[in-house]
Amino acid sequence: MNPATIPSLPADAEPTHPCIRCGRPGVPADAGLCELCNPLELSQPSATQMHGIAAVGIIAFVAVLAVVARVALAGTGPFTGSVTNVAAAPGGLSVSLSVTNNGSNASATTCTLTQAKPTVNAPAAAIQTPRIGAGETIAVTADVTQFGAKAIDLLVSCGIP
Repeated sequence: MNPATIPSLPADAEPTHPCIRCGRPGVPADAGLCELCNPLELSQPSATQMHGIAAVGIIAFVAVLAVVARVALAGTGPFTGSVTNVAAAPGGLSVSLSVTNNGSNASATTCTLTQAKPTVNAPAAAIQTPRIGAGETIAVTADVTQFGAKAIDLLVSCGIP
């Protein structure tokens, strides 16, 4: 190859990237937008500013979700529960509970059954109740298999402990 035919790179070539708005190639590394997207060559935000704006948006969104959750759950519970009967059933135990909603709004809850005398790695069972009206008490019966088929003493905890 003849040295005269080898193309040479311009001495002032600088790295470029695509425009962050439209994708047009050839935007200088120190700019984020091309000439068409920023015709007045206004000052462009830095990467730190862009990430800061995104972080503030995420934090604001989480705060809004927390307020919505608080409003949605206001007046539910506390719930109290007691085991009224434990009987052997095919493949496990049939457990009857009495669950009371002491709150001002109707809601369902989850009750957790544990052994009265827990051991290491003691099993637990969760029972979802139907909707319980404010100030009402309902009876719930469920079959559980975690404790075996021999009737034992169980404890119940309902709602958020």
